[in-house]
Order: sequence, then structure tokens, then C-alpha cells
Amino acid sequence: MQLAAWIGLCLAAAFLFRKRDRVPLAAVLGLWLLVPAIGSSTLTGVSSGPTSVHAATWLVASIFLVRLLHDPASIRMVLGAHFLLFLILGLVIVAAYLATSTSGNGGGMVLLVDQIVVPVLFFLLLLADAVRGGGLVVMLRTVLLSLVAIACAVAVAQWLTGNVLFYEAGFKSQYWFARDAGRWMGTLDQPLALSLVVGVAAPLVAGLTRQWLQAGLLALMAVGVLISQSRVGLVALAVAIVVVVLIARRPVWVKTAMLLVMAGVGAAIMVSPLVAGVAARVADDTGSSEARGIALEYFLSRWNDFAVAGQGIGSSYRLAVQAGLQTSFENPTLMYGIDFGLLFAVLYFGSMAVLVFRGMRTGYPGLTLAGFMALVIPQTYSSLATRSAGGIVIWTVLAMVVIATDEARARRASPRARVTAKAPAPAGVHAAAAPAGVHAAAAVPAPATAPALTAANLPGPGSP
Repeated sequence: MQLAAWIGLCLAAAFLFRKRDRVPLAAVLGLWLLVPAIGSSTLTGVSSGPTSVHAATWLVASIFLVRLLHDPASIRMVLGAHFLLFLILGLVIVAAYLATSTSGNGGGMVLLVDQIVVPVLFFLLLLADAVRGGGLVVMLRTVLLSLVAIACAVAVAQWLTGNVLFYEAGFKSQYWFARDAGRWMGTLDQPLALSLVVGVAAPLVAGLTRQWLQAGLLALMAVGVLISQSRVGLVALAVAIVVVVLIARRPVWVKTAMLLVMAGVGAAIMVSPLVAGVAARVADDTGSSEARGIALEYFLSRWNDFAVAGQGIGSSYRLAVQAGLQTSFENPTLMYGIDFGLLFAVLYFGSMAVLVFRGMRTGYPGLTLAGFMALVIPQTYSSLATRSAGGIVIWTVLAMVVIATDEARARRASPRARVTAKAPAPAGVHAAAAPAGVHAAAAVPAPATAPALTAANLPGPGSP
């Protein structure tokens, strides 16, 4: 009954906001970043079984259904513009579904929906919404930074109180919770998930115009990463801070002063109790690096067993236990390779890489670096092979990169469009008789075919 009520609420919200999809789209991010998978049952009433997908999954499905009925043209436009990408992603999803459905691993189907199917569908919906008008990249940046700030603030409260605060029963049911005592996760599913979203979101701070807001957010994120005790997250955040300062539109002396101040703040943090946990992990990683090396060696010795077909999502965990590994394979490419075939895992992550490398010049400060963070950081632990906000955040950033790339392409094409739209030559002067050096296109009406993106899709005055 509670699940039916939640689905009805999602459908109602999607219908009421069908002309303002950005409201429920932002709500999807809010649900994933504020309600961990282990706490989703508080909204849906279902904690296990095939319908135990995250509460946000039902909202994404509702938005998609209403969009198909209300504005299918936007969906067709996106599928047509990115046909090869969605063809590849469709093949990956089919391969994962076939491998999982024949393995008898029911939990794997839930992971498939939450971490692959719905994030890709959300990516499609974001691109379709960008067709309607501009400003989506800025809106998504604001939403992501706000939600990450809330998650970090909760992590600080957890560290100060020594209590998980929210969803305690769910967290206590996780095998890692007692083992990793002292590592906090805010409102995410794991400490490393908090580190992932911080590392991906931090470069987006470069697009903010208020210096005090940039400094405050970066400081809060730094504290959040230290509380998560993630070494990779700390390095990623340091890179993001340097980039934010260097690409800021300020005099060199101001940038130098900012770097010196941040170095001083960093030195103060390094002697505070916050750094104790991550310092201990740097000094002794409890065999984590060695375990990763053994896992990689084991996979490489048997990769041909999973070259095309896998054993179903979740099978990588069982194989790790059978191989005597103390951890999982700690890499989503390897784990997806075992789960539904190395070929399809490479296609999946390769598609992500292509999107980022094609968006090297987006016009939005920090967005390209955020895209690279979304590629690299997940490869350092099991990330997308666990139920967390990782999938939705990564595909959101990729959507921002694609939208910004399309906007940049439209901006570069707009001068040529204005040239072809010039007034025709005076009466009696034909294009063929135009003086040499004057392009004939200037004497004929503009072509009927409009650019793929209209001016409404370009960044507004408030954009960086």
C-alpha cells in the first residue's frame, strides 16, 4: 500500500510539473543525495525484492512516462542527435539484463535498475529538457552544490556527535559499518560515496561568482572528505581547489593571495583532529592497496572467461569470495566485466569517456574537470557496483557536459548563421552577378534548416 501511494505521488508530481520538469528532475537528485538506498524503504515501504529499487527510481520512471505522453518530440530529438550513444547504452543494458535474468540473482536486477538503467534514463530526460530552454546547466550546478553541502554538513554533525543521526537501523545492517567506525558518510550510502560526490562537484565551484561562497563551500567539502577518510577524495579535492583558484577571473596577485590563504587553512586542518583518520590510512591502509593488486592480477589471469558474456550483476562479489579475496574487485570496470561481459563494460565506460573528451571546451568553468573526475574517481573503488548516488551524479555531470558542449557549438555557429541571414541584394542584382569576394549566400535567404539548438539553450546573463 505504501509503495502504491509513493508511485501515485510520483505520477502526480510528474504530471503537475509536466511543463516545468526541472522541479521533479531536481527532486530526483535531492532524493538520491539525501535518502541513501538503505533508507529508501522509509518512503516506499519495501526493503527487499524486485520492487525495492530506490524511491527516486519511481520518480524518474514517472517523469519519463509523462514526457512520452506530453512531449515525445523532445525525446525523439535527443535520440536522433545521439543515436549511436543510446544504441550502445541500450546494448549494454540488454546484455546486463540477459546475464542477470539468467543468473537467478534477484538483487542484481535491483542494482541494474538503480545504477545503470535509471541514471541513463535520467541523462536522456536532462538532454530532452535542455531542448526546451537554456539555463539547465546552471540550475543543475546549483542543485548539486547545495545538496553536497548538506551532505557534508550532516557528516560534520556525525563526526561531532559520534552518531549516524539518520537511518541508523539501515546502516547498522551493513557489514562495513562497524568495521569502519569513525568514517562518516553524511546522507550517502558509504563514506567513499560522499568522497565521490564531493570530488565530482568541487570543480563546479569555479563557476560561482561570489568568492566568499567559493571559499566556504570548498572548506566544507574539505572537512567532509577528511571525515570520509578518503585518500583519493583528498587528492581530487586538492586538484579542484587549485583549478578553481587558477581559472578565477581575478588579478594574479589576488590568485596568489588566495592560494597562500588556502595553504594556511590546509596546514591548520592538517594539525587538527580531523586529519587523524586519513593520516592513519595513509600510514597503514590495512592491506587495501595489496588487495586491489591481487584482485587485478586474478582478473587478468581469467579475463577471457568474461570477454563477452558475464555471470549476472552481483556475481563479481561471489567470485571474489571464491578466490579468497578480502575485498571485492574494487573497480567497476572489472566488476561489470565479470557481471555482464568485459566487452559491454568497456563500451559503457568508454561511452562516458567519449562524452567527456568531446566536451573539452564547454564554456562553463570547472565543468570539464568535473567530467574527468566523474570518469576517474569511480574506478578507484566498487562505486557503481554498489547502490549509492554515484550513478545518478555521474550521469548528471555527463549530461551537463553534453548540454554545455551543444551550447558551445551553437555559439560558434551563430556568427555564420547571422551572415547567411543578411538581407538580399537590391532589386536587379542577382547572386550570380555579385562582386567577386562577396559570398553568394549573402544574396539569398537564410536556409530553412535551423541550428539544432536555439538561442534559448544558450547560457543566460547569470551564467559564467
